[in-house]
Amino acid sequence: MKNIVFICLALFLMSARGPKLVTQKMVDGITVGMPKDFTQMSDDDIANKYPSTKKPVSMYTNLDRTVDFGLNISKSRWGGLDLNILKGIFHATIVDSYDTVMFIQEDIVSINGRPYIRYEYNSIFDNTQGYHYMLISILAKTVGEAEVDKEKLAPDNANHLLIFNFYCSKAFQEKYQPIAGAMMQSIHVNTKQACNAIPSAEKPVVKGLVTPEQILEDQKKRGTKNKK
Repeated sequence: MKNIVFICLALFLMSARGPKLVTQKMVDGITVGMPKDFTQMSDDDIANKYPSTKKPVSMYTNLDRTVDFGLNISKSRWGGLDLNILKGIFHATIVDSYDTVMFIQEDIVSINGRPYIRYEYNSIFDNTQGYHYMLISILAKTVGEAEVDKEKLAPDNANHLLIFNFYCSKAFQEKYQPIAGAMMQSIHVNTKQACNAIPSAEKPVVKGLVTPEQILEDQKKRGTKNKK
């Protein structure tokens, strides 16, 4: 009887640790833990499923292709370090992208020493219901770089946006919601290596640079819907 109780307790403790993940490299300097059945999509698969100029730089999917996890890196460089301003801009963009959005979480969190904007939400678009878990970070903004003046960009070729996005149909949310959370908590970013892996982009200059505040104000002027 004691042996049975011990085995049951051991199994419970093992399951309480969360889903077992395997570390995968998204690009140089960026790794994420994923379920072992997740495989990387080819460039052709990405182009067919995400026919856009903003297609992910790295995309993974499960065996039956019902779940996608990807990384986007912005082509342009962000001119500031204020995550609160960026949070408002992406909130408006998300709300305007669907018929209905219901936020589960919307905050700023620290994961492995790096601050991220977190959006977890359900969406409805054209009668299709989805589950999303998104993290956004400014590549140069780590704990040690948070005090850097916004007009100075360090290291070279930094300040691109990293956008991690997990998506599945709402029908699979119950199964994959804890997995999505565990994956996001496993993200590790080496700023120097990641910056070196990104194609060079011109540094934004202060003169004529559209600031985050201006972008947010422009959205308000255009009458962005105020949904929560």
